[in-house]
Amino acid sequence: MKCSYSIAFFFTTLVTISSSAEQQTCQKDVPCGSSKGHLEIFGSHAEATETIDEMFTVPQPQEFFDKFVKPNKPVLLRGAAKPSRAYSLWTVEYLIREYGNLTVRLEARHEGNDKIPVGEGGLGRDTVAHFMQNFDTMDAYVISQIPRPVEKDVAVPPCLRCGSIAQGIQETHLFLTAAGGKTKLHRDPYSTFHCLFNGTKDWILIDPSQSDLLYFAEESRYEWGGFSEVDVDRVDLLEFPKIQDVRFARITMDKGDCIFVPGGYPHQVRVNGYLNTAVSIWISRLKEFDNTDCDREFDFTPMDQVDVLWRYSGHGDLPQGHMDIHILRRLLLVLADSEGKIPVHHFLDNFLKGQHEVKDEFEENRQMTKEQISTMDELFSNMKIEFAKKVDPEGRGYITKDEVKALTIEEMKELMLIIDPTDVSDMSSFEYSHIPGEHIRGLLVNLLRENHGKMSADLFVNEYVETLGGTSEVAKEIVSKLVPNNDSTLTAAMVKKNLEAALQPFESSRFHDPTVERLMYKHLEMRDEL
Repeated sequence: MKCSYSIAFFFTTLVTISSSAEQQTCQKDVPCGSSKGHLEIFGSHAEATETIDEMFTVPQPQEFFDKFVKPNKPVLLRGAAKPSRAYSLWTVEYLIREYGNLTVRLEARHEGNDKIPVGEGGLGRDTVAHFMQNFDTMDAYVISQIPRPVEKDVAVPPCLRCGSIAQGIQETHLFLTAAGGKTKLHRDPYSTFHCLFNGTKDWILIDPSQSDLLYFAEESRYEWGGFSEVDVDRVDLLEFPKIQDVRFARITMDKGDCIFVPGGYPHQVRVNGYLNTAVSIWISRLKEFDNTDCDREFDFTPMDQVDVLWRYSGHGDLPQGHMDIHILRRLLLVLADSEGKIPVHHFLDNFLKGQHEVKDEFEENRQMTKEQISTMDELFSNMKIEFAKKVDPEGRGYITKDEVKALTIEEMKELMLIIDPTDVSDMSSFEYSHIPGEHIRGLLVNLLRENHGKMSADLFVNEYVETLGGTSEVAKEIVSKLVPNNDSTLTAAMVKKNLEAALQPFESSRFHDPTVERLMYKHLEMRDEL
């Protein structure tokens, strides 16, 4: 008995030590539980157990709303892109020949790369011709509003052709890229109807009920869109352990397919094919469907014959990324008192605020120069004046619910442009907002120190481009202000004398401030009106 006890004790102790060692290894080296998918691409942690509906005919608007929009369900529509001219026409040669002179917006092909590509049109801009001649070697892809001349090549499907859905087509986006592109795990602010004309795309879709497992960035907390902090190429399950519990659907889109993804539905996409071309139609998030003018069958219709709220000419600033005008209308109606009146100053004082005015209300807080604070103060002050004039021209102090409901689409767009001006990243002057003046100051100081107080203008231009990611054109503009006499040499004395004037466009530039959107989102969320 004594011997048996000793043996039992020995094995019990061995098991305890072994379990303790395993637990320690689990904590230090691999995730607790299954390590499947650790440091691998997103979606490697499990097999796809969820499914999404697949159809081979495109439904009419009422059926589409009832089956997919209202219940917040994605659907893959095989062959729905084939009626578009783009399906058969979009080759490298065709795009260059027909649309080469148009300007489009660029982003890095790999979304984890924070460096903004430079094209013929400057920072984050390129012509279609230059991009198509270099797309397979650039770490860049086109994600841009569709230029109006290109619209004739894209057919809007029958399911989007009437009622609330047709009235809610916000904007349309063009995607041009080579193989190897990928997105972050993210959610879009609008519902999207995405059609593929070349290549294939692999999608992972996750029901929004699992959003608490996806580690969305804090800055996305009060925004309709947003992105996860998880590295989709190398998922660290020690840092993000809840990913192991994520259930998902996996689908592959082929050339000629379309997919509907409801707004706010988390997804991640990988791009395949030598040339990959696609278009997205962004639609308002709808809670109800007004079936006005839906008493007939609809067919595919060229986009240039369809109403789109925000359109892009193909040159100049892009009017994309605005908040939904229907959300603004919804918010104003929610603010009405028992008499159906909406106090104008209540809206102005509570929602038209800049980041520097809300202090710690939101986690993200950008450091601002005094010049930027002054610029933003002036911007928001003008916003309030213009908005009040527009909605309350007689100075009554209120607007009624009936008046808000009666505002036309164009009137709502005018209001939106007041409170949500074109984003700086969509403007030709973007570089001044993107590159902080203090970074230019620091670069000049370091270069002068390393070169004993004197350097060539070319050295600064090259370092500005390589180190700060700017364009040579803007670098030369800075030099012209630092050296007014067109000298090719920069000295410490010149820089000291002229630096403030050279940096003025950067120091006083406007930047993207999402505070208005976040305040609106927070208020609607509290009232279950999202």
